[in-house]
Amino acid sequence: MAGFLKRIFGKKDAAFEDAKTIYSKLMMQSRNPKFYGTGKVPDNYDGRIDLLTLHISAVLETLNKYEQQGERLSQAIYDVMRDDFEIAMREEGISDTGIKRRIKPMMQLFFTRTKTYVEALQNNSDISVVLAQGLLKDGNKDFQDFLGTYLADFSKILSDKSLGDVALGDFTFPK
Repeated sequence: MAGFLKRIFGKKDAAFEDAKTIYSKLMMQSRNPKFYGTGKVPDNYDGRIDLLTLHISAVLETLNKYEQQGERLSQAIYDVMRDDFEIAMREEGISDTGIKRRIKPMMQLFFTRTKTYVEALQNNSDISVVLAQGLLKDGNKDFQDFLGTYLADFSKILSDKSLGDVALGDFTFPK
């Protein structure tokens, strides 16, 4: 049975349920108005998606250390996100063929951005430099530094949590 149909008609998948909890929490945080405005993240479709991707990247980087269970939860988070994007496109009146045509480049962009953010976190790189090259290329330096520190702090908060804590969304965001 296909993944989407299996989730509708099959038994509940614990990883998928946990992923929905995590995704919802990350989505709410990425919509926080403190991230948007002049010199900050652009309050448009790309800006909102990229800020969500930034948050997801910190979680995925943390899940890397949990091998198979972490991979399973990472895949479930990706599936929840993809389903959310498809639902949003359907609500905009986009047809099935239009969704198929648009979702592939969106997911490729997600993978590219995630890879960049995760590598920066793993290498303890200056994340504000990465942000200045992409998400915040038009942002001000102070906000680039703020968001870089925010992401590093969020990653640290997550790294101190167990897999169970992360799966249950039992984590906080930096102030």
